[in-house]
Amino acid sequence: MLAGASLARAAAPTAGASRLYAPCVVCHQPSAWGSQDGAIPALAGQQKRYLEQQLELFRSGARVDEAMQVVTDHPSFSDPRDGSAVAAYLSALEPTTHPVMGSGEHLRIGQELYTHICAACHGFDGRGEALNRIPRIAGQHYPYLRRQIDSAAALHRALAPPEMTSALRGMRDQEKDALADYISRLGNSEALLDLNRPDGLPR
Repeated sequence: MLAGASLARAAAPTAGASRLYAPCVVCHQPSAWGSQDGAIPALAGQQKRYLEQQLELFRSGARVDEAMQVVTDHPSFSDPRDGSAVAAYLSALEPTTHPVMGSGEHLRIGQELYTHICAACHGFDGRGEALNRIPRIAGQHYPYLRRQIDSAAALHRALAPPEMTSALRGMRDQEKDALADYISRLGNSEALLDLNRPDGLPR
């Protein structure tokens, strides 16, 4: 009986958070794996504190996206604790196993750029860092990543740290393509290139 009561208590927050997530489903899908074309990001498995921060930025207008402003104005998010509940729910979901990827060309360049520009903050595995609100980017959709790289490079709403934007501003389009493509494949063995191999092919 005690065990059953404990399970019921544990399931209640998850059930409540899944209802709070309902306004997001139309764009991010029930699985929170984002849109099939990769334009809308996957949220499943994202860092909780990062999600909380981004919801607050959308709610305040510091980060601008018409659809997200509508969602964060929804009555479901009237209590600040609701954002935390949704963030916890999403962070506990399994990340997408089928991200939309790029062409697969120039992955060696993408890996080198990632290692020098991104890995120090996002980690070599791209999973981010929970305490510092650094997002998971591994396995995110290529089209979304490519758009965000451009946004960060253009100092979009001053949301990206200056050391990141200064590195991205000097990159050519082909390098941005390669970087986004490589990140989309992180967490997949295809992305783990062996830099010691002259052909740069996956291991």
